[in-house]
Amino acid sequence: MFIPPNDKYLIKQLIGLLKPYKKKVLVILVCIIISSIATMIMPMLGKKIMDDGLIGKNFKTVVSTVTLCFLIIIFQQLLELLETKYFAYINSMLPYTLNNKAFKHLMNLKLQYFNNTNFSQTMNNISIDISNVSKIADKGMFYIITEIFKMIGGTIGLLIIDWRLTIIVFLFLPIRYILVKSLSKKRRTSFEEYMKYNEDYSAWYGDTIRGIKEIKLWNLERVQISIFTKKQRNIIKTNIKLLFVDKINEISESIILQIIINALYILGAHLIIQNSITVGELFAFITYSVYVTTPISSILNIGYALSGILPAAKRLFNFLGMETESNLTDCKTINLDATSIKGAITFENVCFSYLKREKTLTNINFTLNKGEKLAIIGHNGSGKSTLLNLLLRFYEPQKGRILLDNMDISKIKLKDFRKLISVVSQDLYLFNTSIKDNITLFSKKNESKMYKAANSSGALDFISELPLKFDTVVGQDGSNLSGGEKQKIAVARAFARDSKIIVFDEATSNFDNESEALLNKLLLTNFKDKTVIIITHKVNILKEMDKILLLHKGRIVDIGTHDELLNRNTLYRDMISINDITRNEDII
Repeated sequence: MFIPPNDKYLIKQLIGLLKPYKKKVLVILVCIIISSIATMIMPMLGKKIMDDGLIGKNFKTVVSTVTLCFLIIIFQQLLELLETKYFAYINSMLPYTLNNKAFKHLMNLKLQYFNNTNFSQTMNNISIDISNVSKIADKGMFYIITEIFKMIGGTIGLLIIDWRLTIIVFLFLPIRYILVKSLSKKRRTSFEEYMKYNEDYSAWYGDTIRGIKEIKLWNLERVQISIFTKKQRNIIKTNIKLLFVDKINEISESIILQIIINALYILGAHLIIQNSITVGELFAFITYSVYVTTPISSILNIGYALSGILPAAKRLFNFLGMETESNLTDCKTINLDATSIKGAITFENVCFSYLKREKTLTNINFTLNKGEKLAIIGHNGSGKSTLLNLLLRFYEPQKGRILLDNMDISKIKLKDFRKLISVVSQDLYLFNTSIKDNITLFSKKNESKMYKAANSSGALDFISELPLKFDTVVGQDGSNLSGGEKQKIAVARAFARDSKIIVFDEATSNFDNESEALLNKLLLTNFKDKTVIIITHKVNILKEMDKILLLHKGRIVDIGTHDELLNRNTLYRDMISINDITRNEDII
């Protein structure tokens, strides 16, 4: 087999995938070994039928030997039935296990991964890689044990019958080895190229679907179809290369085997004429030669098959090795009692930057006490959403720390921490299921609070007018609802969860006057004891805030109430004086 030294660790990982099925694998191997031993007997029985039975004209020998052959075949078929039972289980469970593992890993990856990766590309890679990696459990891989036994038994059989003919068989094997080695390298190169083109196509396809509105508006259909054709052509060309290499490998194996058999017939006939061997021995020898050449070819083909499995395994294992959010929690975790949490938040000298860019946030310091309402305001790129992403632990500060009730949030289990926070986002996502599921987020605990939450958020007004009420399906990303209705569903989520901390991530940018009035009412009533953080530029909401944090170029330039900042800060005055700031402006 032709495995580069740098890829040997992949073989260990691939074998490790079969550990959960080791008992079943052991049964399969035992069945294969017993069946192989039985197979080794068959050529000798064939020799006995021909020499002692047919040529020796002994009918009794023919009947008894044929009966024995039949019983051996029945026994082998029963063993194969048992093998198939366990093979079917492993071949079904391995892809399921890998898909399950990949999906769980995907759900726990850092937000940064999703920001930098096309999701269609990710799903395509996972699908292709798992399909190829699962081939490690194919029968061909397990039958390498059979092939080794056949090769050893066949070689012994060859030497017993005639050592001269044995040399002829082994003379052709180096040629097969050289061919397979060369073809394996070509196949691996072509397969890596195929993976690259497929990955590129999946990324482009996902982008195209997401940008379908712009494509239609700018009449780009022909351009996109042209790009599609070009990308598909690259994939097809590479696939043809792979199929061509596979066929060359198949043909070379067939030709070499046929040359060996033809040579054995010619030389065997010569030895029969000289009375050196019998006709039965020649046929037994030819059978044993197949038992030697075919297994060696199969063993070499394992390396050939791995040329397609290893690149996929490398990409899959690299994906599964990516750091997840679960790795972010300090090993010395705090046992959190959610009922005792007050909701006080403190940023202590927090600094953060994306990759190698200049700092997005620099020396952020502020404290928000239990039940206080904080608004964050600033120009595009000032760091507002980044600050919230740090609080929500989508990213970790490079310097400083964030405290919840004087506890470092990095030492709190991530799932426990996020249960304390409800987020209402501008670009909220609604699942393509019922309004009930979108409010309760599939939690039966929240169902009892659903009606009250919908009423408090103002969503009940439009829900009661729908034929199916709470069972109404919202459509893909809430396509069956208006923007205002979607926002009310999002606020209802926050109510149903009843978290200690409520975050409005620019959710107010699309609020109309009615929604603004409702939010101000909530701040004074339902959210009175909640700690609330809002990114907003709306004066009516800013006036109700206990504190307003003014960000500029990643730094806090001022903190105070609306009146205080209005009196003393020119930047703040400028930001809210331009027609109350454009209603749909996206402040990030």
